Amino acid sequence: MSNLLIVIRKELKRVFDDRRLVFTTFILPAVSIALIYSIMGSMIGNMTSDIKSHVPSVYIQNAPADFQTILADDSLKERMELTTVPQGESLESVKSAIQDGTVDLLVVFPEDFSAEIEDYRSNRDVPVINTYYNTSEDYSRNARNILFEGIFKQYENMIIGERLGGSHYANAFDVDKGNTQSVIVDERKATGKGLSTLLPMLIVIFLFSGGMGIGMDTIAGEKERGTMATLLITPVKRETIAFGKIIGLGIVSIISAASSFLGVIISLPFSSVIFGSRTGSVNLGALNFGAAQYLQLSLIMLTLVGVFVGLIALTSIIAKNVKEAGTYVVPIYMLVMVSGFLNMFTTGTPTTVRYAIPVYGSVVAIKSLLEFELAWLNFGLCCLINVAATAMLIWVIKKMFNSEKIMFGI
Repeated sequence: MSNLLIVIRKELKRVFDDRRLVFTTFILPAVSIALIYSIMGSMIGNMTSDIKSHVPSVYIQNAPADFQTILADDSLKERMELTTVPQGESLESVKSAIQDGTVDLLVVFPEDFSAEIEDYRSNRDVPVINTYYNTSEDYSRNARNILFEGIFKQYENMIIGERLGGSHYANAFDVDKGNTQSVIVDERKATGKGLSTLLPMLIVIFLFSGGMGIGMDTIAGEKERGTMATLLITPVKRETIAFGKIIGLGIVSIISAASSFLGVIISLPFSSVIFGSRTGSVNLGALNFGAAQYLQLSLIMLTLVGVFVGLIALTSIIAKNVKEAGTYVVPIYMLVMVSGFLNMFTTGTPTTVRYAIPVYGSVVAIKSLLEFELAWLNFGLCCLINVAATAMLIWVIKKMFNSEKIMFGI
């Protein structure tokens, strides 16, 4: 036991005595992530606000008198800058302006639109209103949405109402008119659901990347420098050395992941839009995690760290130097990222089988936990799979440490 503690202390001392390594492993990730996510969230929020506040430039040709009456509404004038194109005038210059982004929308009515509307009984086809907009311009798309969401619908209801003898006949019913309590939502689950889209992926990536850089140097680096051979000929059992390195790497991985996670938490007031919040800010207080949720999250992360440390150590043992270890670990890192990304495109309640898939099951469990839907059975299955995978990796690592061919390249 004392030899194991010595090896663990040696591994931790190697990391924490190096100020540059401490800065790049624990401090820099938190600061960088906080800044990046804050800037991204602020920029996305500013872009959304800019689109909403922009007054679209709309050109209209052959607008009938009753439609012009709707356009004369003061509230609409504040939402759009309207320009009338004389009948028969060429529209090519307006279309070019739309393509350039200086004009947002062009609406063209048929020249005989009013006559076709009045003669609807004898016409088999309804008149067509043409719109021209630029799909690559946010302002242009938003202008067309405003037109379809309110103005065209209002105009169509007015025409149908006149045909039926009254505008009230155009609507068979209203939905939620005056109902101020229409939305029934659990704020705790709503906040958790927003975070569960991206946060589980970030957690698993932080856990893996936190130990990846140091983990490759833990064994492959010592092989490359020749210190591993000296260490292996000491009276200390090889499995003790292996366990000491794995535990030390696990501690570093957890601290590094916690640092990165802290950076995400710091950025939340500015990056809520990235995490799917519809309210504009993430209310962490609304989550109201209990002791059970904290226990579940801690155990999922701890058992998952064991899997990641085992995988990183395994690649480091196989490799002859740090560069080769980096080549081996990249495909594993990609699989970890894919497991995280898959979580973003799943809906509904996950089946129990998903929790039994190594790594991916942990992502699913963290997502369910954030949504307050993680059953103890699924939680236990996820942790059991992680522990079993870690035990298997440790067994393989122990065997490899006792192989002269692998450790000394004989």
